[in-house]
Amino acid sequence: MPSTMKALLLVSTLLVIPGLASAQTVIYFVDGTRMEVQSYEVKEGIVLLKTMEGKLRSVPRTYVNLVATEQANRAGQAGGSAETARPAARPTPPKPPDPQALRNETIEAEPPVRPVEPTPAPPAPAPAPEPVRSVPSPPSSDLPASPPPVWSNEELHVSLVVPSSAWVIEQMPPSFDVAASLANAATEGKATLALIRQELRGAGDFRDVVANVEKSISQAPGFRQIANGPLNLEPYTAHQFRFVKDAGFVPVFNRLVIVYSRDLAYVLSLTCPESRTQENQTDFEALVRGLVVKKSRKDLSF
Repeated sequence: MPSTMKALLLVSTLLVIPGLASAQTVIYFVDGTRMEVQSYEVKEGIVLLKTMEGKLRSVPRTYVNLVATEQANRAGQAGGSAETARPAARPTPPKPPDPQALRNETIEAEPPVRPVEPTPAPPAPAPAPEPVRSVPSPPSSDLPASPPPVWSNEELHVSLVVPSSAWVIEQMPPSFDVAASLANAATEGKATLALIRQELRGAGDFRDVVANVEKSISQAPGFRQIANGPLNLEPYTAHQFRFVKDAGFVPVFNRLVIVYSRDLAYVLSLTCPESRTQENQTDFEALVRGLVVKKSRKDLSF
């Protein structure tokens, strides 16, 4: 069997059992650090960034402090400072008691006792001022930017943004078709990144790869197609498959995204029990949007 079909069959049978807004200038992360960007956009579970160099990046929404980000950029647009919150107005002190409200009666005493001086009534207690809610100040601008963790393989010249610490990465030797394997025990999800070991000379070769993958997965037991078609993943050409297949008596959800860059193609896949599809979709979308193919096939060392 050709090596291409081996890679495709390996990818298609991977299984886990249990498991713009308007232009802005600064993004604040939840760890207290910041990054200057041209713009950002919140899209479902991810935040799409356009860096100062004009490159597109995506990070999971849970890594971004959206409240601090919006406050900082609104203050910047209004000509104010994102570093200093406007002091809250002090409560107006209570007015002094009305003299007419004071008791002013004289006690008549028998002579030769002198009249007793009138005793003023105690003033009414001042109303307690309402508590002033403090607005947290954005992180200090002199802290270095700290984006989410990134897995990378220097030999294969590819990298991924890791959605969260719940995803454990098993880095594979570059001699294997599977470059990386990630597992999330909490959601019973498993994601893999595989290099298609075939030289692609153009869009025609990529279409052939897509056709071969489609033929291979359609032969899986209990195959049930959900969606199939091109995927907008600039600057790359991409195609995706969503389907369910059986693993014994368990229906398993699968999503394959084939990414083509110049003369290289990678397959990023997700498998999980069908009942846990929704729990894994946001993290897998972040993996897809965070994939970066850095160089071409001629730069690989194997």
